[in-house]
Formats: sequence, structure tokens, C-alpha cells
Amino acid sequence: MTARLPTHLKKIADKGSTMAFLLEHVFYEGDECLTWPYARNAAGYGLASVHGTQSIASRWMCLLAHGEPKDATQQAAHSCGNGRWGCVNPRHLSWKTPVQNSADKLAHGTTIHGERNGKTRLTAEDVVAIRNAPADLNALAKKYGVSKGCISKIRSGQRWSHVEAA
Repeated sequence: MTARLPTHLKKIADKGSTMAFLLEHVFYEGDECLTWPYARNAAGYGLASVHGTQSIASRWMCLLAHGEPKDATQQAAHSCGNGRWGCVNPRHLSWKTPVQNSADKLAHGTTIHGERNGKTRLTAEDVVAIRNAPADLNALAKKYGVSKGCISKIRSGQRWSHVEAA
């Protein structure tokens, strides 16, 4: 696999390093996810340190496989939706804007909103009850342990928009 790499890239691939793994798999042709075997962040994305700079492994792989992004705000997006499981398959990666990447996450069902957010105090059932309750925002805020502003945003659809009122 490394035989197809340019000489200058072969030189930086120290055996056993994270860069060596990336370079060894930059021409990976499988359709299944290629799982990152090293350290991961709290969200599950692979972490790679290259020349002292640590970043998300899928970003390094996208850079190696597809070149520089059009601008620095672009993200390495996963067509498989498995970035949080450490996928670094170059065939699953492409440069996308944050808005495009967010749309992909929504389509894959991997967004962290509603009850999937570990910090939420509410359930979808609570949200439906809030939307159907009389308009006393103070009483609802006190009952559910959230702010009056939170109740207002739920009722207007600015928050929990993915939950439909019954």
C-alpha cells in the first residue's frame, strides 16, 4: 500500500505512528468503515498527532486523500455517518461546509439534540406537555426546572423543533 506513496510522505511515516496508519490506508478501497485504532476524543472521533499538531484523525485522512479544503472552515464530513465511531475510510470522507456537515448529521440521525443530549432536563413527553399546557410560563419553568425563556422557546418551536405537539 505504501508503495504508491510519494517518497516525501513515506519518510514521515514512522513505523507505529498515527501518521503511518493514515498513510498506509490513504488508498484504502474497502466500502466498510475503517476504524481508527488509536486514541479518541470524548465524542468518539479518532485523534492523531502529526508533527506535534493534534487534530481529528478523519481530518488528517481527508487532507491526505483529497487535498486541502477550499477554506479553513470546511470540515471532514463522513458519508457513512460513523465519524463518532472512529471511521477514517478515505472513501467516506469529503470536505464540506459546517452547514452541509450539519445537514448530513441530521440525515444520518447522528445529531445530539433532545433526549440524546446528556445535559437535557426534559424529555420529548415533557415538551409535548409544555406545548399543550396553559400559558403560565413561570409555573411551567418551575415545574420542569428550566428557565422561562426555555419554556418560551419550546412553545415557539425555536427549541425541540424535532418534537411534534400531540
